[in-house]
Amino acid sequence: METITNLVTAAKIDAATRAEERGLHARYGCKNVSLLLREKLKLNQADATRRARLVHELPALPRTREAVYSGVISGEHALVISDAIKRLPDEHVEQADQALAGVAPTLPPRDLMRVGKHLWSLVAPDGVYRDEQEGIAKRSLRMGNDQDGCLHVKAVVDPLNGEKIRTFLLALSKPKTVNGEKDPRSSEQRLADAFIEAMTTAMSAKDLPVNGGMRTQLIVIMDFDALAQKMGCDQTQNGDPISAGLMRQAACDAGVIPIVLGGESEPLDYGRERRLASPAGRRALVIRNKGCAFPGCDRPPAWTEAHHVWQWIDGGPTDLSNLILLCVHHHHVVHEGDWEIVFEHGIPSFIPPRWVDPEQTPVRNIRVDLPLRL
Repeated sequence: METITNLVTAAKIDAATRAEERGLHARYGCKNVSLLLREKLKLNQADATRRARLVHELPALPRTREAVYSGVISGEHALVISDAIKRLPDEHVEQADQALAGVAPTLPPRDLMRVGKHLWSLVAPDGVYRDEQEGIAKRSLRMGNDQDGCLHVKAVVDPLNGEKIRTFLLALSKPKTVNGEKDPRSSEQRLADAFIEAMTTAMSAKDLPVNGGMRTQLIVIMDFDALAQKMGCDQTQNGDPISAGLMRQAACDAGVIPIVLGGESEPLDYGRERRLASPAGRRALVIRNKGCAFPGCDRPPAWTEAHHVWQWIDGGPTDLSNLILLCVHHHHVVHEGDWEIVFEHGIPSFIPPRWVDPEQTPVRNIRVDLPLRL
């Protein structure tokens, strides 16, 4: 089937080539063959651009062109080869065309790209250094909120630091199971949770600038009764709405500083933070829980938040008998999933909701209650 698909791609390239040779794009008032493909075949811009590139770039790569027209490689393979060869000195083009076209049928495009980069490093090591410096110069990050208040992040990071971030986030985003059930999150959701977990960990550092390492640098203006009853919503310091339920979760391991507002929302009295676990209490939690206490989770203490079993906003105390450590993901699970937490001899047990376990048998993390004794 793939061979047939590749042959069809070759036929499409051939048809576009003939159209350009006959000047059809000019006849139909199009600036180039790419616009002709978009206008007459209703291709999206990316597909039209790729096909136009193949029309223009394959003639200079006879071995690659032969492989495409034989159906042994795809158009995507051919573009990867072309991108790799563009960077090489002219005297190496013919040899590289032969070498890459020969190995392409045995590799997916991404691995072929790695081969092209390796070839580039052998032929022009100085060019690799220039590429690295250009990658560093291109670094950028953009942030913006949509109409729902969700933050959109788009970043460009140089290859070395990009690989660090990629490796770290992939390690954090591995699927987790709850009582043997498959992780319901998509890969994109797991990566987002991993990013949030990494940022949450970073915000606990002692050497943060300006804010001095406070766990959560966020101001939320909310009616206390609404917060206590999990009803309604209010807004952050940026004017974005936030629900009482989500605020209760965030407040589990963040500094809560009460501010009394007047009728026109002007601050009248500024209180003090009251309910974070003390450093000594945090260390005691680490010794007891050894990381996230949720059954089956292996997140270390540095990646956890202190959760009040009896919510602080409802009058729950900030002491060991009411605190457990939870990673970001399981903190959300506990707040939203109807899990009940009880303490037996000082050790937290989790009672799952009936839809997870009809018997609601209490379960524990093996780190806090290792069943095997020698």
